[in-house]
Amino acid sequence: MSAEFRSTGAALLEAHRSGASCWPAAEPEEGSVLLLAAAPITGRDRAYREVWRSYVGIERVRTVFEWMSARPEEWDLWGRVATLFGDSALHTIIVEAAEREAETAAIEAEEARLKEEERRLLSRKVELYILDPKAKRPGLSLESGHETKPFFVMRFSEKWERERVLDWLRWQKDRYLDFRDLCEAEGQLALERLIIAGMRETEAQMKAQRRTSGGRRPLRFWRGEA
Repeated sequence: MSAEFRSTGAALLEAHRSGASCWPAAEPEEGSVLLLAAAPITGRDRAYREVWRSYVGIERVRTVFEWMSARPEEWDLWGRVATLFGDSALHTIIVEAAEREAETAAIEAEEARLKEEERRLLSRKVELYILDPKAKRPGLSLESGHETKPFFVMRFSEKWERERVLDWLRWQKDRYLDFRDLCEAEGQLALERLIIAGMRETEAQMKAQRRTSGGRRPLRFWRGEA
């Protein structure tokens, strides 16, 4: 979450105080973060004093400043730590903690990006599986690489019926994504009908060319060629 801040001059940024006696600030052009405290002194141009300053570098100043600004409940405590223990103690509390959190966030973001990229790549893969469960009808299924359950299952009374469909379906791999789209849009029955129709059409074509085998599996030796 980005911190809210306001500019009080050409170079100084301050977090909204919300009544706190101490509050964070930053000088982006110099790469410094600061802790300011109210100092209402008559006749002075500024109504604050510096309690603590640390140079973190131009490339990191916004990260540390936003980390500080997001923790208003800690501001007064930081002011007391700086007064009692000096700048180095507060540097450890603020700068090192902010950098650790930023590093952790960057790692988590990269892991999430890689995980999403992997999911996206797997979603473009669909695999065909042969189902032979005990005490259940034989079947075929189509499953997306990023899912744990098949999006399509087709059951048969006999194994030879499954093998007949498999003889055709195994050579349709380049259409599996389209099959998934159809199944998601119109349901499993629509895809089952398309598969049966495609199988029978190919069987008829191969029979007309005298390229079918005998028996219950006309496409048994077919290898997807036209």
